[in-house]
Amino acid sequence: MKLFLLYRCPFAHRTTFVLQEKGLSFDPIFFEQGKRPPELEAVSPYAKSPTLIDGETLVWDSQIVIEYLEDRYPNPPLMPSDAAARAEIRMLGTRAAQELAAKLGTVVVERLYKPHPDEAKIIEAKREFVQALDAWDQRLAGRAFLVGDALSLADVTLYTIFPAMLGQADVGIPEDRKHLRAWHDRMAARPSSRLLEPNSAG
Repeated sequence: MKLFLLYRCPFAHRTTFVLQEKGLSFDPIFFEQGKRPPELEAVSPYAKSPTLIDGETLVWDSQIVIEYLEDRYPNPPLMPSDAAARAEIRMLGTRAAQELAAKLGTVVVERLYKPHPDEAKIIEAKREFVQALDAWDQRLAGRAFLVGDALSLADVTLYTIFPAMLGQADVGIPEDRKHLRAWHDRMAARPSSRLLEPNSAG
C-alpha cells in the first residue's frame, strides 16, 4: 500500500491517522507542492495529497480515502453500524470543513500561494476560527468522543485541522475551551495521531 502526500497536509494527516489506527502497513511517499510524481500525473489531475494506492485500487480525496479504508478494512471500526450515527459522523465532518478547515484554507492560500499576503484576511480567518471553537467545545462537554463512546472518523477529521492551524497561523485552542482542549489532548496522546515526517516508515 502506498500513500502519496504533502508534508504537514492536514488531509493527508487524517489518512495516516486512520491507517495507523487500523494497524495497516503502508509506504508514505512525500512530494513537493506543485511537483506531483509521474505516477499521479498519469492517473488524474485530481490525484493530489492524499492519494492511496492499495493493490490495483487507487483512491484520492481525503474523505473518500478514509471511508474507503473503513469499508475495506473495517476492524477496528471507525464508523458505527447504525445509519443515523454514521450520518451524524459525516455531517460533523462537513461542519469541521466549513467552520474550521475553510479558515485554515484562507491562511494557507494567503501565506503560501500569494507573493503579497492579505494580512487582514488572515487576521479575520484566525478570529473566525477561534470563534467557531465554542460550539465544538460545547459539543464535547461530558463526551470522550464526538459521537458515541468510541473514536470515529469525525474525531480524526476534526483533530487533524488543529496541528495545521497551529503550524500555519500559530493558533491553538484557547484555555477556556476546556472540553475541546481535553479532547484534543486525548487525541494527541494516541500514537496513531502522530504527524509523519519525511523518510519515516508507515
